[in-house]
Amino acid sequence: MTDAFEALADADVHGEATFTLDDDHAIPVFGSQRDPPGEPAATDATPEESAQVLGTAHLLARFEVVARESLRGFLPDGSGVVERGASVSHLAPVGVGGDVEVATTLVAVDRPDLSFACRAESTDGTAVATGDLTFRVVDREQFRNSVARRG
Repeated sequence: MTDAFEALADADVHGEATFTLDDDHAIPVFGSQRDPPGEPAATDATPEESAQVLGTAHLLARFEVVARESLRGFLPDGSGVVERGASVSHLAPVGVGGDVEVATTLVAVDRPDLSFACRAESTDGTAVATGDLTFRVVDREQFRNSVARRG
């Protein structure tokens, strides 16, 4: 009998989604940051130089959502996934109003961890970013109880 991890290793698990970058999810480069507040790294940067672009945090969140959704129906009852680690490499900027296509593919199953390769492209095919995600499969009830003990 095949267990869930063996089934995942043999499955074609991937996800895709497209989103449009909006002001609320863009981060300023070369200028002061609003939320959380922060000053620009360059002391000679002026507000006129600021550009709103797709930042790592929002891109990583999109990668995570797409990867999680791709696991729907593959995990054993009572289990879920929590992120263990991630990396993102930006290749090209995306400004506010730009459309981004995100794709994730399960590339390794190393019980209890699941590793995904991620990519983002603009709708014209330009590579925007690549990334790696590692999730750990956990018992949901045990995980919630451990959070409550530490909360």
